[in-house]
Order: sequence, then structure tokens, then C-alpha cells
Amino acid sequence: MEDFLKEFAINLRLEKNYSSNTVLAYTTDVKGFIAYLKKDMPIDSLEEVTEIEIKGYLSKIYETVKKTSLARKVESIKSFFGFLEKKHLISHNPAFLLELPKVEKKLPFFLTSKEADFLLNNYFDSALKKNHLSGLNLDAVKYFSILRNDLILEFLYGSGLRVSELIAVRKNDLELSGGYVRIFGKGSKQRIVPLTRITVKKLKKWLDYLSVINLSPKEGYLIINKNGSHLVRRTIHRVVKESMAITGQFKNISPHSLRHSFATNLLDNGADLRSIQDMLGHSNLSTTEKYTHLSLKKLLDVYNKSHPLSGHK
Repeated sequence: MEDFLKEFAINLRLEKNYSSNTVLAYTTDVKGFIAYLKKDMPIDSLEEVTEIEIKGYLSKIYETVKKTSLARKVESIKSFFGFLEKKHLISHNPAFLLELPKVEKKLPFFLTSKEADFLLNNYFDSALKKNHLSGLNLDAVKYFSILRNDLILEFLYGSGLRVSELIAVRKNDLELSGGYVRIFGKGSKQRIVPLTRITVKKLKKWLDYLSVINLSPKEGYLIINKNGSHLVRRTIHRVVKESMAITGQFKNISPHSLRHSFATNLLDNGADLRSIQDMLGHSNLSTTEKYTHLSLKKLLDVYNKSHPLSGHK
């Protein structure tokens, strides 16, 4: 049964153009289902699988996984059997009528524009102060990290990048004179993302500092560690978490929270959904539309202040 998984993974990557993380998630889900078949079911081949076995597996894991994970596992199994049927590796698709469980949509957490401004305007100086750094007492390693982390925060909020996109940015992707960066997002789709004037300023400062300390990034990556290698996702998450404590806000945010903040604050200030969709790199507008829910409070505020019958004038 596992022999088909390699072909399935290749199909997801090349034909479906899915990201490496998505391919890994889907194949892991299917492996779990195959392991269940081997252990709990008297089935020797995928041709013997029916909707009953699939529902039996989902019922078994129902109480142990989140609804979002369950929905993805259903989608993974549907995709796997759909692939097998398309390639004529099975005669029927037992997952054809399988329905995805409804997942309650949670509004993403975000920072207000004031909170985001406070973070970006205070992180650098606060971090220097916390580490007891000054012109006469400058620890090169600590200063390197603070300067880089300040740029990370600016990039995440100022341009709304995903973590995977941020760590993949190379110096050659930058167009500082034009004020934009080329981003290769999910499925290797390229898009142009604007840079704020402050981001451009911090980028120049970072690149100048790398030149001063004579550190050449390996493979041309922009956001690097002291050895010149690009960062891993875990480091970016740690930087964002620590930044809130350093600036005294103590909010539980993630890198994705800054991406949400970018989109929400653009919408609040009049940007249209199509433009936000392009900047975020969303394939479907429906993904971007979740930010309209976040602006409901502002919508009500405008109504209460402007409508003559609102009763709040």
C-alpha cells in the first residue's frame, strides 16, 4: 500500500503544485490511515477498502484530534483515493461521497495599528536597553540579533509575509529603489509585495552592517544567523514571542498574527480585498474575506456615528 504514497506525493507536488509542508501533511495523514487498515482491518489491498473502513477510522480518531485536523485528514484521504482512481490503480473510489466535517471558523488574532506601531517603534531601543548595550558597550553578537530581529518584525507586519516566505527571501529578490520585494509563495507562485519606507531603511541598515562585519550570507539569503545560514521557522516564532515581552505588551502573538494585522489594518484603512489578496498571495478571495469579519466593529462604529437613526448621535 505504501508504494502508492510516493506517486501520490509526486502528484501533489508537481501536478497540484502543493507546498512541501502540505505534501508532508497529506502523506502523513494517509500513512496513518494505512497503518489503521493493517492493524485493525482484515484488508490486504486498497482495492478492498470501502466507505465503511474509512468512516471507522475517522470515528476512532474523532475524539483525539482537533476538528481542523480531522477535516484535513478527510481531505487527504479523499485526495489519495481520487488520485488512485484517476490513475486507474483502483476500480472505484470509496471516499467519493465522504463529506468534510464543518469546522467553526475562528477569527484570527491581530494587533491594532496602535499596538503594531508601538511594537515596531519600541522594539529596537527596548532590546538594546534590556541587553545593556550602548555605544561604549556593544556586544557584536547581541547587536547583530537585535538588528536582524527588528527587521524581521518590520517585514512580517509591513509586508504581511508568511514565515516560510520571509526565511526564503534572498538579497537578489529586493528592489529597494522600486520599494518592493519578489516573493515566491505557496506552490512557487511569484508575487510582488510593496515595502514600506521604514522597511527599506531598515533593510539598508542591515545590509550595511553585514558588509561592515564582513559576513556573506550563504546562498544569498537575507535573514540569517551569525554563521550566515538562513533561519528556521522556530527562530522566527521565538523572535515574535520575545518581542512582545521586550516591549512590555505581553500578548500571545505569533508571526501569523502580524500577517493578520497587516491585512486587517489595510482593510480598516480603505484597501480593497482584491489588492490585499494579491499582497497576501491568497489563491482564493474567500480566504481573504475572513478579514471583513475583523472589521465588523469598525463598521458598527461608523454606522453609530453617521446614521441619523442609530441612536448614538
